[in-house]
Amino acid sequence: MLSLSENLFLIHSSSAGEGKTKGMAKGLTLCHRNDVFSGECAGFGLPVMKSGDLTVFPSLFSLKLLNSVTVEAVYHLNLINTWKIQGFTAPNRFKVFMEKIVDIYMKWPVIQPTGLKIRDAIFSSLQIRSTMKPGNSFGYCRVLYQAEAHRLKIGINGQSLLYRSELIVLNEVPGIGFYRMKSDKDIRNSTNFLPWQPCTLATAIENPALQIGFHLSLPGNQRPEFFQIAAGREVSRDLNWAGLSITTERAVFTYHVNFYQ
Repeated sequence: MLSLSENLFLIHSSSAGEGKTKGMAKGLTLCHRNDVFSGECAGFGLPVMKSGDLTVFPSLFSLKLLNSVTVEAVYHLNLINTWKIQGFTAPNRFKVFMEKIVDIYMKWPVIQPTGLKIRDAIFSSLQIRSTMKPGNSFGYCRVLYQAEAHRLKIGINGQSLLYRSELIVLNEVPGIGFYRMKSDKDIRNSTNFLPWQPCTLATAIENPALQIGFHLSLPGNQRPEFFQIAAGREVSRDLNWAGLSITTERAVFTYHVNFYQ
């Protein structure tokens, strides 16, 4: 357990979660008093890799508590999202098709609310479900988590990853409860909070009922132009997450998650 404040702390639990995230590793999970914010989300500081059109997810290789405020995790990038239709494994071309659909979905925020409703209707009628399965190994990513007062420092080292085009580091909480996105331009709640949209480091995700929020920042030695920040929230069939991602072509970098109450 890494403490952030009197009421906020972080834990690591690969058993926490629901939906397809049960089949993959997690980053650190935020907790408030007796509440564990797991949901169908990735937690904080979870590396995902893009290799061309393929998205590769992590399993946990090792976890070490180095001291009272520092945890080191090594993630094995070897999990692929697979699909089943009416209980039968979908052909590989369906996986390729879904990767392209997701790419279009993420690039066009204006279609996302309608797209999510269409997805739910089709997935329900055809009994389409996704799950994580082991695939080829793309190497290992080392992540160092260091807790301070209301801040989590996250150091990423993906130098040993193979065929890497981009690293995407996820920072997620459940979408139920965390339904507000606050930026330097506006505030969006629930249905106005789109599933995925580019944003700035000033953007925060909030739980209004508990008055908890977080946003990302970069230390002074990191150049912001090398990083893309996005915010998103999906609460639907088999989906329950909200969060901020940081995407880069760099293999080694550090960023911060800043929490507030």
